Amino acid sequence: MVFRNWQKSELSFREISGEEQFYTVIGLGLFLCMSLAVLYGAYFGLTNFVLFSERDIYIKESGFLAPIIALIPIPALLALAAIQKLFGYSNIKTIKEIGRSGLLGILLFFSLYFVVTFYIESTLKTKGYSYCYWYTGPSFRAPDVWLKDESLCLQSGSLIRSDIDNFFEQHNQSGTAPTLTELQTFIVDAKQAREDYINGKRW
Repeated sequence: MVFRNWQKSELSFREISGEEQFYTVIGLGLFLCMSLAVLYGAYFGLTNFVLFSERDIYIKESGFLAPIIALIPIPALLALAAIQKLFGYSNIKTIKEIGRSGLLGILLFFSLYFVVTFYIESTLKTKGYSYCYWYTGPSFRAPDVWLKDESLCLQSGSLIRSDIDNFFEQHNQSGTAPTLTELQTFIVDAKQAREDYINGKRW
């Protein structure tokens, strides 16, 4: 284990070159920030795209962010290697551990991704939600959109996904469901507003 039996390095931190000292300190800060970013990404993905309220009529789900917790060993071990270098300990064992832990972390990430995605989608279908292709972004990382009422999934809203998102989020917050007529009217008004803005910009 890299956390036990630390061995003193042949050269202390003060004895290594100034350039190596600089990169050690910068690397430590960078890897610690990366570790925090991974933790935050997992927390954000869990709270925003995995856990949901059954009262919501519009749900965005993604199994992509939450499983990145499996990758935390990579920046964490890199930070540990920098700390060992900083305090004059050998970090050779830690560097070797990074490759093994990184490979396991990547395999675990994809395993969790498929498990989480399957769980979310099967749960949503059981609860009566329908997948909406038109409101889901084309990117692999874009969250999938599910609606309580599949009649509200309109192709005409596919080009104004951000407006559609805001529209449904407001209804989620108020606990009300829009009618089809309200949604159609909103789409027409939102498209017109965009056209007016673009035409105004051209002038």
